[in-house]
Amino acid sequence: MAVDYSQHAADYDHVRADGATDREFWLRGLVEVGRLRDGERVLDLGAGTGRFAQLLSTTNRVVALDSSGAMLRIARAKGLFECVEGDGHRLPFRADTFDLAMVVMVLHHLGDYGAALHDVARVAHRVVVATSDMATRRLGILEEAFPSLLAIDQKRFPPIPAIVHALEAAGFRAPIVDDRAYVRRLTTEEQLDRVRHRYLSTFDLLPPGEYERGLRFLETEMPRRYGDRFEISARFTFVGATR
Repeated sequence: MAVDYSQHAADYDHVRADGATDREFWLRGLVEVGRLRDGERVLDLGAGTGRFAQLLSTTNRVVALDSSGAMLRIARAKGLFECVEGDGHRLPFRADTFDLAMVVMVLHHLGDYGAALHDVARVAHRVVVATSDMATRRLGILEEAFPSLLAIDQKRFPPIPAIVHALEAAGFRAPIVDDRAYVRRLTTEEQLDRVRHRYLSTFDLLPPGEYERGLRFLETEMPRRYGDRFEISARFTFVGATR
């Protein structure tokens, strides 16, 4: 089941974006694993509101592609980079248009990620994928609040070996897998606000009533367990390859 991001576009950056984390964790991983150099041409596939396209646009020529017109309207307001509405399975670009394609937390939204990566190989010389490794993912108190969440994501997110195989099948060589630790510190109320705004797309896929019950649980338990401070500790995997 697909998530309708038009419902979340208006407050997407409010609950997802964090300037320091976006630069120091996500952008650093993309640049290092993608071996990106200043001035290179970049495709941000599944760019959403253009968080990473905006950060890169000061040093690189970036095109942000997304299937959601509502998300791209917000991206366009950030300026400095081109925005294109399109399908990740059928990229509307000529062969070898880009030096690097970056695919950040997007593969699990694609109906056929293997086909999408084949088309990425047509238009870009290198690729960097950022994703969650469901073999090791843990969600802490969210697993208590939303018992179905992890099982749903285990079906959505491709396993890392499958991503590596799909990249090789698409024509990319010697994929590199880089697992990185992620830490973000918020107030408890900030984290609760993110949950209230459904900052995880999987919240939209939970069985009827589970989201509401889980939110009530968190509103009671998080202040009791954590006081005013909450820390997110996770790991994300970056996979880079060249053709």
